[in-house]
Amino acid sequence: MELQNKKVDGKEESLLKKFFNINLFGVPMLLFLVGAVIIILGISTNSLPKDMVGSIFLIFTCGIILGKIGDSIPIWKDYLGGGAILAFLVTSYAVYIGLIPTIYVKDIKGLFDSGFLELYISIMICGSLLAIDRKFLAKTVGGFIPMVLIATLTAALGAVIGGLITGVSPKEVILNYALPIMGGGNGAGAIPMSQIWGQVTGKDPKMWYSSAMAILTIANIIAILAGAILNGIGNKKPQLTGNGELIKGAKNAESTKSNFKATFEDGAAGLFITLAFYCLGNLFGKGFFPTIGGVFIHPFAYMVVFVLIASGFNLVPERIRVGAKQVQKFMVGNLFYVLIAGVGIAMVDFGALLKAFNLTTVIISLGAVIGAILGPWITSKIFGFYPIEASIAAGLCHVNRGGSGDLEILGAAKRMNLMAYAQIATRLGGAIILVLAGFLFSLWLK
Repeated sequence: MELQNKKVDGKEESLLKKFFNINLFGVPMLLFLVGAVIIILGISTNSLPKDMVGSIFLIFTCGIILGKIGDSIPIWKDYLGGGAILAFLVTSYAVYIGLIPTIYVKDIKGLFDSGFLELYISIMICGSLLAIDRKFLAKTVGGFIPMVLIATLTAALGAVIGGLITGVSPKEVILNYALPIMGGGNGAGAIPMSQIWGQVTGKDPKMWYSSAMAILTIANIIAILAGAILNGIGNKKPQLTGNGELIKGAKNAESTKSNFKATFEDGAAGLFITLAFYCLGNLFGKGFFPTIGGVFIHPFAYMVVFVLIASGFNLVPERIRVGAKQVQKFMVGNLFYVLIAGVGIAMVDFGALLKAFNLTTVIISLGAVIGAILGPWITSKIFGFYPIEASIAAGLCHVNRGGSGDLEILGAAKRMNLMAYAQIATRLGGAIILVLAGFLFSLWLK
């Protein structure tokens, strides 16, 4: 989307005319601007619907416009996350300065609390895993789990080095920085970890939790920027990336079944099987076995396991697998910026982010992120993985804020196809860290 004068039929087209001729997902820019005016007037008169319709209209308009602008800014689009980060930052800042009133923020939070983000992640998981060629499935998953463990070690080492630079002891770095950064986010990581800390120390868990969330937030931002930088490196050096494909030589269902054309019915069936797997994961994660050995197992972790089993044993018909992939493509291609704008409004506290910034936290978090990148990068060849995809999925998605962090990082890296692996890194890696936290808190704090 460049705004330079050009000649049309021998006449120079004005910047303004060219701007209004821009199409966003097939919709003229003018219509989106009309939508923006409706939102502004609706908010100012308190008449914008305070329900799902109004919420979706707000994040749809903001997300598409900001996403398109961000993907058109030189340097920013290649190395700073493009439209994903612009939509994420601008919407969260708009909430911070009061441009989006609290009542509408609550409505959008309600939309996300009702499972909007979980639906998107579920579609990414099913679309990715069901599309993997079965002959590569065992090799991919079997190599990826050790890669996550490697990222755990190198991220911790990187954090310790950052601590040495800033004068923080290795023990304090591990307990108060590395564990929350790699813990799998908030609900499945920082919260239960703080409760363990409270049980061991006899102190209020909020003391550890508030600091942990500030540190985790900074690490998440650095990881997002790192994902954008890795994408830029991949654009410059294509031999280092599979452009969203983790394993070298792997082919997805589309390439191996190129003659199969998915219908709308197949897409509906793909969506149905996605919802079924998500509910099955919740049945085990919240019903039958929410914990194993005292460790909380997230429903998405169960979902990944069940989808892998179904894919490995070819339990899902080909047309439904391809249908699930088509639904994934639709969501990534058309609704990603909508979702990321909603995340910025509903799930990011811009004020808390500003307060969390201090040199010590930034350096230690940067060390953890660099370590998380280097471990998978260096060892990727052993497992037959592309280094950039390995570093993003096994590394960066292990040092973020959970599901929303995965979304932000993969969006900035333009590698949304890696969502299934990101969930393995976040959920499995987080569960391992939770066990480790219980051991280390008892060893070093009693």
